[in-house]
Amino acid sequence: MGAKDTMNPILTFILVAVVTLAASYIQGATGFGFGIFAMIFLPNLLSYTEANVLSSILSALSALFVAILMFRKIHWKNIWFPAIGCLVSTYASVLFIKGQSSEILSLLLGIALLLLSLYFFFFSDRIKIKPTWYAGLIAGILSGIMGGMFSMGGPPVVIYFMQSEDEFDRYFSTISAYFVFLGVVSVSTKAAAGFITSSVWIALAISLLTMLVGAYVGKRTKDRINPNKVKKVVYGFMAISGVINIVASLV
Repeated sequence: MGAKDTMNPILTFILVAVVTLAASYIQGATGFGFGIFAMIFLPNLLSYTEANVLSSILSALSALFVAILMFRKIHWKNIWFPAIGCLVSTYASVLFIKGQSSEILSLLLGIALLLLSLYFFFFSDRIKIKPTWYAGLIAGILSGIMGGMFSMGGPPVVIYFMQSEDEFDRYFSTISAYFVFLGVVSVSTKAAAGFITSSVWIALAISLLTMLVGAYVGKRTKDRINPNKVKKVVYGFMAISGVINIVASLV
């Protein structure tokens, strides 16, 4: 029996709220990262599918908060092709994880976290793409796959939107609007697959306040912090968590 099976339910939901607070702060301060940070910890507190859909719901709500605050700066036309790609791939990825065991899902999550951490540490500044419509489509497809399987749909579209938007505020607002769309598609697909349980509803109700607080503080302080340092801390957590997940799944 795992630690999450023996943990006091009240403590579990308190820890979920704390994770949500930190993840929404990172999202508000850097423009992405909610799903990545949340999925480092939530699968240790809830079942994988519960953690996945909860992260998707909260990530979408956190992005919605930012998008509302920066609504006038959203570049709507730049969202279309990533959104189309996301629609194509999300359903297939959710269907895939529905039929997998928790051990396989934990292993795949660990591999994804480790590979993403290595990418962000060593290659993210070196990869350049032309902001064409087909680049947006491919980014959306990859985002839908990662969003459906791991609730981490940010990295592919971060690359695309950073290359296609010249101003940070325009990038920040546009990618937040995309994350809202990704969340709606992902959550509706996962709900149809039966991922939403009573535990998800309870965790969501408890986490809403901490999510709003984290997103607000992150948005207010994003000009006074070094986002690169925040990101590197997250990447370090990703690498450690990835290795732990892989070893635990194999052993």
